Amino acid sequence: MKDHEVYESWRQEKRQIEVSQNFTGEVMDQINAWEQSRNFRRFNVARFVELISFHPLAKTGLVAVGAITGILRLIIMIHAILSNGVING
Repeated sequence: MKDHEVYESWRQEKRQIEVSQNFTGEVMDQINAWEQSRNFRRFNVARFVELISFHPLAKTGLVAVGAITGILRLIIMIHAILSNGVING
């Protein structure tokens, strides 16, 4: 029964804590600051895609790089097939 009395006295004491009027605002400010610092350090794919989607020159460059890569891959494959086994060993 002594444990129950100790718990009750602790609980009654904790009820007397004063909380400032701006407590929730301060907590939310700290949460927002933590979220911004967490997102700033990490590479964010969604932000990268958003950044590229607003720049037409970046979109054109990515499409050109993809097309050149595809054409080079096709040329290498055709060369490997038609080279009578020189590349293949």
